[in-house]
Amino acid sequence: MFVIKEVKDEDQKMAVVAEILRDLPEWFGIPESTQAYIEGAKDLKVWTAFQESNLLGFVSLSYSSEDCAEIDCLGVKKAHQGRGIGSQLLATLSEARKNVDYLQVKTVAEGSNKDYDRTNVFYRSLGFKKLEIFPQLWDLKNPCQILIKKIN
Repeated sequence: MFVIKEVKDEDQKMAVVAEILRDLPEWFGIPESTQAYIEGAKDLKVWTAFQESNLLGFVSLSYSSEDCAEIDCLGVKKAHQGRGIGSQLLATLSEARKNVDYLQVKTVAEGSNKDYDRTNVFYRSLGFKKLEIFPQLWDLKNPCQILIKKIN
């Protein structure tokens, strides 16, 4: 059993993101990129999943337009993956449903990285659809795939 709550303090947001992403080097192994997620969290909406006092995961949300919210980052510690925590974190994004019609997430294109292939399976299982691939947005080894879901 775990509890999800919003974090409002900027320093706490950054600490949460740092703790989770350090546990996920397969997905967040580029130091500059990881640091950008950590520092960027202070300006985003952030929800966390806890079991007692143990941090399990988080999701951060931004808005890419007046019609679309974006999952900036979602992470669940490796030891707790596959328990529905990520799905429940996304289910808490009801605030986005009040404001926009779509939810998007950027990930590495399917077939490019086995760890991100698992990520894509996760998002697809929740109803996300492939919108577009930008082969050089990040770099040639990490083509950016945008997934989108209609939420209203």
